[in-house]
Amino acid sequence: MMTTATLERPESKDAQIEHVEIKVIDTDVHVEPRSFEELIPYLDAPWRDMPNLIDSVPFSRSTYKTLDGGGRKDAYPSIGDIGSDPEMVGQQMFVDDPTDYAILLPWSFRGFTTDPKLDTALAGAVNSWMADTWLSKYNAENRYVGSISISVDDPLGAAKEIDKWGGHPGFRQVMIGHYGPRPFGHPMYDPIWEAAARHNLPISMHFRGGATQPLGWTSTGPLQYFVEYHSLIAPMAYAAHLASWICNGVFDRHPDMKVLFVEGGFLWYRPVVDRMQRHWAMTSKELGLKKTPLQYVLDHCRFATQPIEENTDPHKIAALYEEANAAELVMFSSDYPHYDYDPPSKALPRSLDADVKKRIMSENARLVYNLPTTRPVDRFDLAAGGAR
Repeated sequence: MMTTATLERPESKDAQIEHVEIKVIDTDVHVEPRSFEELIPYLDAPWRDMPNLIDSVPFSRSTYKTLDGGGRKDAYPSIGDIGSDPEMVGQQMFVDDPTDYAILLPWSFRGFTTDPKLDTALAGAVNSWMADTWLSKYNAENRYVGSISISVDDPLGAAKEIDKWGGHPGFRQVMIGHYGPRPFGHPMYDPIWEAAARHNLPISMHFRGGATQPLGWTSTGPLQYFVEYHSLIAPMAYAAHLASWICNGVFDRHPDMKVLFVEGGFLWYRPVVDRMQRHWAMTSKELGLKKTPLQYVLDHCRFATQPIEENTDPHKIAALYEEANAAELVMFSSDYPHYDYDPPSKALPRSLDADVKKRIMSENARLVYNLPTTRPVDRFDLAAGGAR
């Protein structure tokens, strides 16, 4: 099991504070700057001094528009976009629907430039901004856990960015999108996986488009409507990358590597892997793998719940969860602050066993991110009262 540095507090002070059990860890929470201008001071000087170039970089762009803008109606602050107001985020995450830890995936850095060096510079600015704000100024209660943004189009630059932040106790994973010039099993990406494994950081893949690939692009061409892309693009892309990682021996080359598939559901993986198992049994000499495809998934992969698969028959959904090894592989996620947010109190089917629910809601993520079993009571707990 991979480990990371534990979030630390002074022991003498901490020992005097009442603690509560960790019950909910949300592995998909989106935050962003109030505007692109907030990021500019964090850019390295050569890029910061090129205003015409920086002005050409979109702060945020969505190829597929939703009718309501994509956010919860109650999550828009008076200034800035959703996920940019720390007081609102803290209230909604830790008081209204009590969560113990929020794993932050910054939504502002979208890779909308064809220049890989500028892409890496923007990722670095997001990392410096996050370290200074959500992991410091906004994190007095120690509830936020950060993700290192990188550009997969610049593997060597990405590895340097991971090395730069890999020792920071607030960053617990590396965040990538689903786009790239090659499937992720290609050797060109090895510097990224090597750096992440060297720092014991899991790779969190969250679907998003970029300059090198439209958001809704498929092998048959681009999709036309939001419902098409939102239903299909993550599972299709994730299945392709999973097969590429397995068949190209990436997990053999990097035995400590962990991959987290975020905002794509999880039931899709089992039929894909079962199909790979059948072909592997007949053609395994071609690949020279050390394990079966399913064993690679069990050893190296985890899946976030949202958008969670549902079924009106409680017995069927419980059986599907069991078939997908949900008790070992699945972690809760809400996709805050988007319109399809899943509150922790209602995210899982009622028919699931209590122990399975506990594993999904907190324990699996706690092991991945090496978080404690308890945490100090803070102002959010007092505001939430008996909601926990």
